[in-house]
Amino acid sequence: MIDASKTKPALLPVPLVRCQFGPSANVALHFHEIEGRSLFFFPIELPHRDGQWIFVEFAVADSDVPCLARGRVRTQEGRNLVGSWLEFPIVGLPAIIMNLAKTRRAQERLPIDVTASVRCADGAKLACRIADVSAEGLRLSGLPFFLNVGEELSIEMVGMPRAQSDLGKGRVVWVRAQEAGIHFARTATRRTSLVKLVELAAAARSTAIQFTHLDSCRCRNGERPMEPTSPAAARR
Repeated sequence: MIDASKTKPALLPVPLVRCQFGPSANVALHFHEIEGRSLFFFPIELPHRDGQWIFVEFAVADSDVPCLARGRVRTQEGRNLVGSWLEFPIVGLPAIIMNLAKTRRAQERLPIDVTASVRCADGAKLACRIADVSAEGLRLSGLPFFLNVGEELSIEMVGMPRAQSDLGKGRVVWVRAQEAGIHFARTATRRTSLVKLVELAAAARSTAIQFTHLDSCRCRNGERPMEPTSPAAARR
């Protein structure tokens, strides 16, 4: 049984920044890989403390599908350039960004941070987080065990009246490590709770800090962009 009093608030907009690459950008030259992690210099100073987790949306021009990644803000040591380092706990982000740019998705994914209670078809119950949402589905993260593709789940947001928290039943469409993608079947009417969740996430996205890649960037000529020294925290 989940004790709602010991969880985070059910609906919590997450810090989000956005980076838009142009069609001529060499995305790979903007990333550094260090011991299983990726570093990216965001050329706008962010109002977040060092070590804070945020979502970053990387998009490529003329693509409908951005890459949504979760990383830590890392304060730069010098002040010769304005901006903040972002550290991601994975490698290969440029390839993921470019591969997603070639795909199409019916609904846009929006970042959100929500405590969820999930009941499996066999009666098992687990607590996890909703990491992003769309009009037809969502992504669960922090799962304590693997789910099975095709199984049906009942999903509720924790800490709210049932009439406002019940997201209904969804089907597992993919599983990766501690994450799973959930799809809700099309119905004549959407559950109010899902609609409100999407609206909250969309509102947060509309106010996100955004950087548009410059056409004058040196990456177009095969050179690294102008960047400060990487933060000590990332070189541990």
